[in-house]
Amino acid sequence: MHNKLYCYTTILLFALIIFTALQGCSKLDKYGRMPLGNLKSSSGHIAFKAMVRSDSASVLNFVPDTFFYNNEPYTGTVVQYANDTLATALGYLKNGILDSTWQFRFKSGGLRMEGTYKNGLEVGWWKSYYGYGKLSIEKLYDDYGFMLMRREYYDNGKLKNYQNVKSPLFGDRERKIQFNRKGQVDLAYVEDSILQLSADEMTEKVGKNMFMRKQ
Repeated sequence: MHNKLYCYTTILLFALIIFTALQGCSKLDKYGRMPLGNLKSSSGHIAFKAMVRSDSASVLNFVPDTFFYNNEPYTGTVVQYANDTLATALGYLKNGILDSTWQFRFKSGGLRMEGTYKNGLEVGWWKSYYGYGKLSIEKLYDDYGFMLMRREYYDNGKLKNYQNVKSPLFGDRERKIQFNRKGQVDLAYVEDSILQLSADEMTEKVGKNMFMRKQ
């Protein structure tokens, strides 16, 4: 009698384990990715604001959002759908925090933003787009999420502005340069250097190493 009861209990327990596993798997999409709608976040909502941190204070005060499944930090590939087929966000969570490569798309399907996360912070190159491959902004971050360099482009592909922090990577000189839609320099600042411009007659010095185009 005791042996039969033990067998029945074992079978029921095994069935419960299989059922629980199947329930978990059923939450995944057909590609084995977890829809973000099935997760809960520490902030209480699911929203992504990539490429917004541009100064040291915003990085030092940053607290990453953590995503949970069944009250446990989730690890795995996740996806967010605008409809049944279009993935507007696709990436990876490590212990519930954004990690590795991520892509964000417009509801029209065009690529909106792409880059790499580490501990919830942007690292390496991040790029945003006007749509369908037309570059809008690109930023370079170090391994700790601090921005090193930024470039913004007009919708015609011309560089709109450029800036970098003072670091050995850029010759220990801070730079800020603005361009018009024709690609001409309108305003430029280079720390501790004498800036040489090709159209020198079109510029005038207005401050220490600061130049601007004459009106």
